[in-house]
Amino acid sequence: MDTKYISKSLILLAAAVLVLSACHKKRDYDYSRWYVDPYAAEAGRPLKVMSFNIRSAHIDADENRWDNRRPAVKAMLKDRSPVLMGIQECNFIQRDHIFEDDPRYGAIGVGFGGPDEECEYSIIFYLKDSVEVLSYGTFYLTNTPDTPSRMGQTNHYRVCTWARVKLKSDGRQIYHFNTHLDTNESIQGPEMDVILPKIQSINTDNLPIFLTADWNCEESSTVFSGIKGFGFKSARLEAAVGDSYKTFNGFGKYTATLDHCWFKGFEGVNRFTTVREKYAGVPYISDHYPIEIVLKF
Repeated sequence: MDTKYISKSLILLAAAVLVLSACHKKRDYDYSRWYVDPYAAEAGRPLKVMSFNIRSAHIDADENRWDNRRPAVKAMLKDRSPVLMGIQECNFIQRDHIFEDDPRYGAIGVGFGGPDEECEYSIIFYLKDSVEVLSYGTFYLTNTPDTPSRMGQTNHYRVCTWARVKLKSDGRQIYHFNTHLDTNESIQGPEMDVILPKIQSINTDNLPIFLTADWNCEESSTVFSGIKGFGFKSARLEAAVGDSYKTFNGFGKYTATLDHCWFKGFEGVNRFTTVREKYAGVPYISDHYPIEIVLKF
């Protein structure tokens, strides 16, 4: 075969490849027709919530003190923007700082020692533009839950704060309960024995409900046998997309999974995230990582 013919054919073939390649680069295929974002509003009307042990402001005097961590909390909230957030160990100073740093949020809760004591809260923050609070309350994890009280052998007063809220986007109503069990494992079961009957007496309309807390125990603990029998599920285990990172970091000294979310009445969980990102250049936002849950109606 004529070599000139071969060379000419190769040149034409190379030119054709370049043309096809150029055409391919110009055409940006849109795959969105076949892909459904599980976090999008169209996918089951998700609700983003969070649980976060913030580490009380009065504890640390070193690099982990609240003044150093405050910018990280501010940046985290701006980035994640949960609609509802259960915070544990929230000092009244931290509550006010969150109001200052992110005016989008309102909050409800009573200090551990009663409404007049400026101490720690198990507090619920909510986006004011997204949520209307219909009713709320706080009870103590004791045999006299409606009065400030403390169960024997506990390390602190222990409370549970709850809120019935209406989502302004579509009028749906839900309950959020937020608490903090004691570090004394022998007391955790009796504390749960207070929470479950209270849930039944408060949620008489059987609305969707979720519980956030620093539970001070692993999810496999027998402490949760009652709540499982009551029909609650673990957001971590049920999530379509999730992780199993330890939530208690101890500022780099210890690791354990103590922060969980239990839910009932929702269709499922789109996403469970242990928020381990560093914000504002701060190594640890707290001695616990926040957990973020996207619940699906």
